[in-house]
Amino acid sequence: MKTSSTSPFASLVRILLLTIVFGGATGLVIWQGVISREQALLVEIDRLEQTMAAEMAVRDDMIDRLGRTRRMARISVLDQSEADDGGVLSTKVRFVELDDAGSELARRDFELPGDVVHVDAWTVRFDHEQVADGDPFAGKSLVLFRRMYSDRLPPIEGLEIDTPGGTPDGYAVSEGARFERAMWSRFWRLATDPTEAERAGVRVAQGEVVYKPVRPGQVYDLVAEHAGGLTMVPIDPEAAGEQMTAAASDD
Repeated sequence: MKTSSTSPFASLVRILLLTIVFGGATGLVIWQGVISREQALLVEIDRLEQTMAAEMAVRDDMIDRLGRTRRMARISVLDQSEADDGGVLSTKVRFVELDDAGSELARRDFELPGDVVHVDAWTVRFDHEQVADGDPFAGKSLVLFRRMYSDRLPPIEGLEIDTPGGTPDGYAVSEGARFERAMWSRFWRLATDPTEAERAGVRVAQGEVVYKPVRPGQVYDLVAEHAGGLTMVPIDPEAAGEQMTAAASDD
């Protein structure tokens, strides 16, 4: 009877083939795992980049809203009369109230003794979070112009600035106007009662005065910062005329 036997060489070849096949399969599995992990990592990196970009855009929008300003009114110095001693006897100014687009809402001319013009206003500033989030009502400081006076005219005798109903004419029927009227109707409670102010989300409510010595031909913008107060900014008279013309043509 003939017995079949496997030679040592054939066994070695079979072992080598099995090792190669097993090693290849194992390598393929490992390679596929590496590729999958790499793809997952790339997807996660892309997601993180998109999240960071969105967060940065939100942050930039918040910073922009917190630092945004708007022109509230314009003061043009029309003329000055001279006193016998060479000083300024009186100053004539034009006060033009503006809407958010820079268009004229109303104007009044004033004549004040002396040459230092004061503008008295009430301001309401809201919590920074509301401003940063762009709250439709509390997303900016509210300003109500009250009166003008000078270094020679005491505040109690100041000339009133007309703002019918506590808000400019252009906003008389808007939701914003109703909100503002509610603020002005309880202004001094908001200014003096911390509980009342907190309930309304008001950071500070107070009277503010801006003033400067002026000369004929000068033009100033009264600018309100969304998260801050009121400033009186000198501007170039020619640029002022161009701005007003552009605003009028947009209406």
